[in-house]
Amino acid sequence: MIRIASALVAVGTLLAGCTAIEDPSANSEMMMTTDGREVECRRIKEMGTMLGERVCMEPAEWAQIDEQAEEGARRFVDEVTADGGMMPMDP
Repeated sequence: MIRIASALVAVGTLLAGCTAIEDPSANSEMMMTTDGREVECRRIKEMGTMLGERVCMEPAEWAQIDEQAEEGARRFVDEVTADGGMMPMDP
């Protein structure tokens, strides 16, 4: 139980790192570009700033970024649990 809690705290810390994307469904807006393409715009907040930067990409691009973020989080949790729940200490 403690290992799971440690892993969840570690993942939360990792994901809150330098940038944070709030819940994409609550922080997303679909728009049409001047050439007729549909894009999804999200506000991405960087650590240390109050205002975020608005980033617009096609939904397929956001899906790829979301999948990469989820895979990175899964890998991190797997590494932490493989090490007995200890956080890596390499600088």
